[in-house]
Amino acid sequence: MLNKFYTQEKIERTNRQIIFVLLAMLCIIPIITFKYISTSYSPVFMNNSYGTGVKVDVFNFYKSMLLYLGTGIIFALFMYKIIALKDELRRGKLNIIMLILAIGIIVSMLVSQYKDIALMGNFDRHEGALAWLCYLTILFVLYNIEIEEKYFKIFYFILVPFLMINTILSVSKLFGNDLINNSIVQTLIGGKGELGGQFFTTLYHYNFGSGVAAVIFSASFIYMLLEKNIKIKIAILLITAISFAMLLALISNGGFITIVALIPIIIVLACRLTEKKSVFTWSAILLVINAIIYFILNKQNSNVYDESMALFAKLNDLSVLIIPGIILVFAILLLILKFVDKKKFFNISLSIMVVGILVCVSLYAFNLNKQNKILEKNPNASIVRVQDTSIYNELNEISTDRLNIWTKTLDLINDKPLFGYGFDTFPYVFIPNDDNGGLSTYGEIIDKPHNWYLSVTYGSGLIGLIGLLGVIIYIIKCVFDKAVDRIDNKYIYIFGIGVIAYAVQGMFNDSLVGTSIIFWIFAGLSLNLLKNEINE
Repeated sequence: MLNKFYTQEKIERTNRQIIFVLLAMLCIIPIITFKYISTSYSPVFMNNSYGTGVKVDVFNFYKSMLLYLGTGIIFALFMYKIIALKDELRRGKLNIIMLILAIGIIVSMLVSQYKDIALMGNFDRHEGALAWLCYLTILFVLYNIEIEEKYFKIFYFILVPFLMINTILSVSKLFGNDLINNSIVQTLIGGKGELGGQFFTTLYHYNFGSGVAAVIFSASFIYMLLEKNIKIKIAILLITAISFAMLLALISNGGFITIVALIPIIIVLACRLTEKKSVFTWSAILLVINAIIYFILNKQNSNVYDESMALFAKLNDLSVLIIPGIILVFAILLLILKFVDKKKFFNISLSIMVVGILVCVSLYAFNLNKQNKILEKNPNASIVRVQDTSIYNELNEISTDRLNIWTKTLDLINDKPLFGYGFDTFPYVFIPNDDNGGLSTYGEIIDKPHNWYLSVTYGSGLIGLIGLLGVIIYIIKCVFDKAVDRIDNKYIYIFGIGVIAYAVQGMFNDSLVGTSIIFWIFAGLSLNLLKNEINE
């Protein structure tokens, strides 16, 4: 009996050690930015930035090194807990989903033409199969350990340093003061005064910063509405407003679209879980603060409007029925939910939506493949290409050339749909074979699909995509079920909404180590909380 007590104490201590390592990773990895010089040998002849030569990476090398180190530590601690202390693994369908994703990751690397890049990642991203196996390890470990409630709050607040640093960087840049020119900042990132370019986020590109700001905003918004302690509520109100300022200052519409999609869902969710008067009062306060932030930043730089509110004008120009139609569909769904079995209706609706999207994308890809085969046989064939239609060009303009990039990526996926080409190999497969020399409509090099799901499908094929979608859909379904049952555990909704927000912004962004660590830890925390509720 005494031995059992001491063993349980060791298991709990090991769990805490794992949590401390994960907290350190979540705090440091998105922030760390330091110069790393290496020689990259391009696997194909290129006369551009992806050719052979000396490369400087400021944003992602040390992020990936900390990911490998941290994951190695938590994996060793976890195996000690399982093998030496004989702690039990949790069983369930989720293990099958994670296994499918693991198979997609590993096999895609083994069959890749560029195995070294597929394993370790490209010199400027470092997100190959090894990084993805780290993400999966983090997810699996978080799913299988016991976490004290106090640590869930810390997992949220540990992102505040990242938020403050990136808000300062992005707002300063918006006001014309690029901190790359500051000698102290140069020293901190290893530049010693010779680093040039722009420095507006620790996440490599403003699109990634905007997406993560939307994730923090969404998680903070639901946290603020569900929190009962007034002091904490006010603190989170400020964090939510700061994340909105960061989102706007980075001038990228991906984050703005994400919060526009999530805000109605968050308000409806909060109304079910807490007092409606409180929900609308605090939402109104946040709206006023955000409006002030918007007018200040937009007055400084009109591009703030172009990458945010202008979206509504663009959609209205495309068709005056789009915005009213979306609002009407949302209202009808809410009305239907009042009179039907909510869980069954949501499961059916979610299934229809996911299957519908996959079918539409598959048909689009099939049409592209058919079109290409006709043109290969007869380049002068009189067919109307999808890319030449007016609706395609209008949507491509609204999406800032993303539709063009997605179309080109689907062309590649058509050739290797099952296991893909290997993560991070995109530039070496796409650029040499593209008719336009790998350039976008705006003359920029296309080095990634600009869509998380297409990026995963390109890298690990449909097998990897099925695994990823399985994790996301499982979390969405379970969070909805808990909301229907009015489960009083705010952290389920905080991290669940964070996962959903990341999934939405993933429609417009790829992943990097600095952003992915947030998703996979949030997903692991969500699964841990959901599993505990199911067990209870």
